[in-house]
Amino acid sequence: MSVPRQPFFGAGPSYRPRRISPNGELRRGGEIDWPRWLRLVERKRRLTGRGGHRRASALPDAILQLGTLASFRLEGIDVDDATTLAALKPGRDHNHFRSRLAMRIRNHVAIMHRIERGLHHGEPLKTAAVVRWYTLIASGLSITSLDEPTMSRLDQLVRRINSPHLRLQPAVQEIARLHAQALADPLVPGFNGILARLLLRYHLGRCGLPPVVFHPETDGPVLTDESTLLGRLLELIDESYDLLLLELPPATAGV
Repeated sequence: MSVPRQPFFGAGPSYRPRRISPNGELRRGGEIDWPRWLRLVERKRRLTGRGGHRRASALPDAILQLGTLASFRLEGIDVDDATTLAALKPGRDHNHFRSRLAMRIRNHVAIMHRIERGLHHGEPLKTAAVVRWYTLIASGLSITSLDEPTMSRLDQLVRRINSPHLRLQPAVQEIARLHAQALADPLVPGFNGILARLLLRYHLGRCGLPPVVFHPETDGPVLTDESTLLGRLLELIDESYDLLLLELPPATAGV
């Protein structure tokens, strides 16, 4: 994810991802330097893979919070930090009144948790699960727009996510292609971008890659074009590994 101008929420004033190499060096003459990017990512993959069983099925709160904030704000939905932080707290009073927006935020965080568990256990994505995501995020809105043609397109999307490429370069290229197509196809009214980013996370995870968080203020224009989206995804994957490495014990991250 992009290094914020201010520290990550809850990460403290000293937060700065430790970079193995600047992202600018991943491009040569406007072209992606695939050999360099693959070397960087494979190295960080190995380092984060030493982080233990827990990290395979759980995300740092910084990613859960920032990912939720960014996804909603990219759709023009105003979400404040306090509401998202509250959704991360365990043991909330279930009788406490919550606004519809607060419920959507809480449900989004719950879906992100569920995605990580599913990826950890190697579960294939199911179309019915994606429909449940939509109903949770919509918080009571009708799903009558999910007619037979829409469900057919959604089912095709899910099948492609469940059959990822084995090699990293074509896998990331397919991820960018499919995400751009999902954004362009209005599968669900009002929440298409949010749903597409949840599907993106599952697709990344099926390829053994970490979650990415787009910057809502600057990344909107790059998402609809496959070529610009691909370049941005490469940067965000690299940066996501940096954040995950910060979460590892020093002895492990420095191996």
